[in-house]
Amino acid sequence: MICYDAFKNLNIVYQNNQQSFSTCCLSPANTADTINFHQDSFLNEVRTTWLTGNFPSSCSACKSTEESGWSSRRINVNNWYKSQNLTNTDVELAKIDYWTGDTCNLRCVICGPQNSSSWKQELNLPIKKLSVNQFWKTLDTSSLRLIHFNGGEPLLSKEHITFLQTIPHKSQVELDYNTNGTILPSAELLDLWSKFKLVQLDFSIDDIGERFEYQRFPAIWNQVTDNLQWYIDNSPVNCMFNVNTSVGILNQANLDNLNLWLVSNFNENRLGDKIEHRQQPVMGIFSSGYKNKQKALDFLDKCDKRRGTNWRTVFPELANPT
Repeated sequence: MICYDAFKNLNIVYQNNQQSFSTCCLSPANTADTINFHQDSFLNEVRTTWLTGNFPSSCSACKSTEESGWSSRRINVNNWYKSQNLTNTDVELAKIDYWTGDTCNLRCVICGPQNSSSWKQELNLPIKKLSVNQFWKTLDTSSLRLIHFNGGEPLLSKEHITFLQTIPHKSQVELDYNTNGTILPSAELLDLWSKFKLVQLDFSIDDIGERFEYQRFPAIWNQVTDNLQWYIDNSPVNCMFNVNTSVGILNQANLDNLNLWLVSNFNENRLGDKIEHRQQPVMGIFSSGYKNKQKALDFLDKCDKRRGTNWRTVFPELANPT
């Protein structure tokens, strides 16, 4: 039992003018002004624990996910390392989780103000200068094989474009984006993408129609579906697509309809490559296993009051459970 992320991945977040890092995006992060990927005491402690065949305490999210019968991040990333022939415990920066900052145009109900500037605006929270991640200026990126972009909404980040321009060996590097489907890339970014080994775009699509619009407020379903077709028609040939669905109480009753829509409308790119549909459990109050369902419904009531929406008409199965 091991997770190669501990030896080859670095997750760095920059929020509220403060830098923090960890072995992956699910692990609690430590605040630091500088990062020594090879010699940091925290990273080395995690590596040592994995070498004993045990889950480190900071990796409890994957342990819990696997015990619940889901495929965890550990399992998924280990499969990627195997595909890259990187299944050794040499400490080498092969992969980066790059958090572009909190700039986002959506206020998804399963998200919150920590990762969305739009959520901050809705809640009238003070917004300092938007966080911009510039950690890459101090790292050796010559051995990189994969960069995974998270946000916020990564495609709203100009800083990440500057970062991509500095990568020395673009043709050996894969790019992976979590994006909400509402933003189209600039011509400059499209040109940059064509220089990389592979570009993977993972669209966050949890539902269809008005159910999607409620969960990914204030996204417009028809606009997103038009954008998905635009990506198929206009992306460089090295671009591949996936759909990530976060499964919880808001969409579990409609997954069959979502799957039917995907098969009919977003099933392969223009070269005939299949578009994979992945599912992962929602964490927190909208989790299928969360014991206090009323807490989630109270939260939706507060959202409705601010937004003029009505969850009871969109999700009648929650209002009238059978």
